[in-house]
This record gives sequence, C-alpha cells and structure tokens, in this order.
Amino acid sequence: MVVTYPPTSNNADTSAQAAVLDAADSTYSLLYFDTQGILNPTRNLLVLGDATWTQLYPQDWENEDQLDKKSTPFEVMPVLYVHAKDGSLTIPIAESRVIELYLAEKLGFLGKNSYERLLITSFASSTASPWDTFISTVASIHVPPEAKQAQLIHFLTKIAPQWIRVHEEHLKANGLNGHYVGDTITLADLRTAALIDLIQKFPPGAQLLTPEATPALLMVKDAVDNHPKIVNWRASELYKSQRSSRAVPLLPAASCVRLNDRQGNKSGGI
Repeated sequence: MVVTYPPTSNNADTSAQAAVLDAADSTYSLLYFDTQGILNPTRNLLVLGDATWTQLYPQDWENEDQLDKKSTPFEVMPVLYVHAKDGSLTIPIAESRVIELYLAEKLGFLGKNSYERLLITSFASSTASPWDTFISTVASIHVPPEAKQAQLIHFLTKIAPQWIRVHEEHLKANGLNGHYVGDTITLADLRTAALIDLIQKFPPGAQLLTPEATPALLMVKDAVDNHPKIVNWRASELYKSQRSSRAVPLLPAASCVRLNDRQGNKSGGI
C-alpha cells in the first residue's frame, strides 16, 4: 500500500497541516536520486530561498520489495517532506511541478502580485512541456534505442526550436534583462535555465543557442548560473556528488546525505 493522506472529508480540521506548510521556520527533506536534471529548479529554489533542507536518497529504489516506492504517495519521486520546527508534524508533497510551485510561492519566486504569478506560471508551464516530452521519450527506459534517436532528432529539430523562438520573443518584450517577469529570478527563469542546460548537452542543440540568435535566453541562463548563491551551491560537496543522469557511474555520496527511512521521514531520514 502507498502512503495516503489524512482524510479531509466531513469538514475535517486541516489547519495544523496548513500551518506547517506556511510556517517560515519549517525545514525540508528532499527525496530523489543522486542526479541533477529534473530536480535542478527545485534545489535551486531551496538554495536561493535560504531554506534549511536535507537531501534524502532511496535505500534501494528498484528492489523487488518496493519498500522505497510504497513509502511515497504515488510510488514515484521526488517527494518533499516539510517538517514543523518542533518536529511534531511532517507533510509530504509529491510531484515535481507541485513541489516547485509550493517552494516558489513560499520562498518568493512567483512575483509580487496575481498578474505576475499568472505570467510566471504560464512561462514555467510552457517550458515544462518540452522538458516532459524529452523525459518521456529520449530519456525513457521503456523506449528502444532506435526510437530514442528518432525522438532526439525530433526534439532538436522541431520541439526545441519552436520553444526557443517563442521564448526569445517574450524575453525581449520584457526589456532583454535576463528575466521573464520583473528584474529578479523567478520560477520561470529557473525552469528555462534547466531546459537550456539540457538542450546544450547535444551539439546540434548547442548550435541553436548562440549570443547572436538567442541573446535573451542566454541572459537568463547567465543570471541563474552567476547568482552568488547558485555559485556557492555548485561548489558544495553535495552538488558535486550528484550525477548528470543515472546513466553515469555512481559517485561517492556526500557526507550530509541521509536515506529514506521508509516511514515518512518524520525525523528527516536515517
């Protein structure tokens, strides 16, 4: 059985859970593989927001007993565990997009009003679409190699160019300042920086993003890459111990890493 949430029917009181999620002094544990990629925006939000957080790894995700999977709400990762300061309550948040939105809103990366929030989430959602397409085709373990190559070509010749063209125009419309909305980093910027990293991993993709053709998009990536907090994060033991993908050989785990306790991680893992 999977981990389920307390019932909310019959006008149940959920104020305690909401208080933990909203509290400024909550701490966090993030359960995921020892890889970057899809979790870059989430970890960057935690870093930029000066959150107190711990990285959790599964004990053995592919084990036949499936104890790691069954300890999560949907048998998938990531899961963000939000802990009350006094340790009295822990709330698991599943699904990467939900985690990003929660952290972006709480930590101040969704703009200063409802209009800016609408813009930021729209841009972020648009950027999530090509990323999700790549993950479900080129990066999927269920797609045969010959099909993956065809999907990669389609991604680099159709999907990525369209996204690049459209988003370059939107960024120029905001004044070519390295941001989608306002003058500071938002969730939209973090999602775009992650997608650019992905596209640039492939030589044909790198040719799509040049200072001459896409100055606005590259300014977004530069703003994220050169933020002092991101620079410090990428110099950390934890970041350096994380692989670019699960296809890369394992690296020694950082000393700060804890493991999924498979019991809800109320104390932040083991």
